[in-house]
Amino acid sequence: MKKLFLIFFSLLSIASSILANNNASHVIIIGIDGWGSYSVPVADNIPHIRQAMRLGSYTLSKRAVLPSVSGPNWAAMFNGTPAEFSGIIGNEYEPSFRPSFQNEHHAQSTIFHLLRQQQPDAEQGIVCEWDGVQHYVDTLCLSHNEVISNPVGHPESIVDASIRYIRNAKPTLCFIHIDALDHAGHQFGEGSSEYYATLTHIDYQIGLIVDGIREAGIYDDSVIILTSDHGHKGKDHGGHALSEIDTPFIIWGKGMKVNHRIHSLMIQYDVAATIARIFNLPTPPSWRGIAVDVFE
Repeated sequence: MKKLFLIFFSLLSIASSILANNNASHVIIIGIDGWGSYSVPVADNIPHIRQAMRLGSYTLSKRAVLPSVSGPNWAAMFNGTPAEFSGIIGNEYEPSFRPSFQNEHHAQSTIFHLLRQQQPDAEQGIVCEWDGVQHYVDTLCLSHNEVISNPVGHPESIVDASIRYIRNAKPTLCFIHIDALDHAGHQFGEGSSEYYATLTHIDYQIGLIVDGIREAGIYDDSVIILTSDHGHKGKDHGGHALSEIDTPFIIWGKGMKVNHRIHSLMIQYDVAATIARIFNLPTPPSWRGIAVDVFE
C-alpha cells in the first residue's frame, strides 16, 4: 500500500511539474483606452491585431463594468471585482466608499499584489499615458511605475518607453496603457475616419511592442493580452450602449489555445482571474472574476 501511495504522489508531482512548465513566466498586457469591439470587424488595416486573434483566443463580447468609464474598468481588470466592491465608480483617484476588502496596504488586492505575495522578487511594472491608472494598481507592489504624457494621438513615446523597459527588465508582469484611441473617439466620434486611422497607427505600435518582447528573449515564455476599458457612443461614453460596454479581449502565447473564439460570458474583472490562473495564484474571496477558457 505504501508503494502505491509513493507511486501516486510521484505521478502527481510529475503532473504538477508538467503543468507548471507549460505556464508562461511573463505576462504583457497592452491596454488600449476607448477601444470598442465595434471597430474590429470593419477596420481595414489592423494586421497585428488580426494576427493576434489567429495566434490565440479572443472575444469581442467582453463586457465593461458600469459606469463605462476608465476608472472602474481598469480597476476591475486589476482587482478582480466590480465597482460595487472596489468603490471606484468614476475616474476619481480614491474610492467613493470603503472597499469591501482591503489588504495590508489599505487597498483592494490587485493582481500585482497577489503576484508580489507569491513571488517577492518578481519584476512588475506599468508604463501609462493616463496617470490615473497608477491609483488602481497598488503602486507599493510595483518595481517600475512610469507615466508619460504624449501629444494627443501620438503614442510613440509610451511605446518606446515600454519597449525599453521590457528589453532591460524582462518583467514578469507588465501593463502598458495607450490613450490615443480614446482621444480620437472623444474628438471625432466612434465611427470616424480619424478613429480608424488612430487604431491603424496603434496596431503598428503593437507590432513594435511584440518585436521588443522578441528582442528581450522572452517571447516564447510569454502571454500577451490586448484589451480595453470601454468603447464609445458618438463622442462620449459612460452609459450602457453596446458600443460602450462591448470590448475586445485577445490573448496569445505560451499555453494558450490557438485560433479560438471564446464563447463564454466574459466581464472586465475576469481578466484579473485569467492572469492569476497563468501564474497559478490563489485569488482572494472578494474577487468575482473567473478565468476564461483560453488554456490548452
